[in-house]
Amino acid sequence: MKKIMIASLKSILLFTIICGVIYTVAVTAVGQVLFPAQANGSLIKEETGIIGSKLIGQSFSEENYLHGRPEKVSQLSPVSKEQKTRIEKRVQELDVEEVPINFVTASASGIDPEISIEAAMAQVERIATSRNMKNTQVHAIIKQNITGLKIGPVDSRRVNVLGVNQSLDKSK
Repeated sequence: MKKIMIASLKSILLFTIICGVIYTVAVTAVGQVLFPAQANGSLIKEETGIIGSKLIGQSFSEENYLHGRPEKVSQLSPVSKEQKTRIEKRVQELDVEEVPINFVTASASGIDPEISIEAAMAQVERIATSRNMKNTQVHAIIKQNITGLKIGPVDSRRVNVLGVNQSLDKSK
């Protein structure tokens, strides 16, 4: 019985070292060598320091910036009265004819860094007016920050909000 316990403890110790230490260090090292930006959080740096991450949405509420999805996370049923009231309120706050659904509904995490192309284009006039720019200039900046692919009927293209707002600030 004692031999079995000692063999079991040795096995636990061996696999803890292999899986918990060696494997972890190896995966971290490979990530740092092959994908350094992604392994460190896809941070966006400027002269003043780190301003954000491509992977985490930030709140922009000023009129001269592109706005992302609402941050307030909702675990409500899509057919609940409270959810319907929230969406109707958000639609009324916007001054656009057609509102893309992801512009008035929060994501599960509340930190989406990207919005649909339609949601971005719905904000062009507001941004252009507040920055004294032409709509075509804002439109071009949004187009420069589109990521993803469209393959046939499958469209995964989206707009990075922080990237657009950085470009808008640089275009002054």
